[in-house]
Amino acid sequence: MSCRDTIHLICWYLEGKLSPAVSHDIEEHLHDCSNCQLVLKAATSTLDQYFGPVRTEATTQAA
Repeated sequence: MSCRDTIHLICWYLEGKLSPAVSHDIEEHLHDCSNCQLVLKAATSTLDQYFGPVRTEATTQAA
């Protein structure tokens, strides 16, 4: 998965709205991409500020 695809899907990923296969592809990409890890942290922080802590399986694994 590319950075562009990962960033495009990151909010749906955090909300648990993606298929297991797509979520897995994002997780593999995040494992190796420090830039997308920063985007994930920023998105999580923003959602936490506006809606309270967002804790899905995705955010727990990414932390």
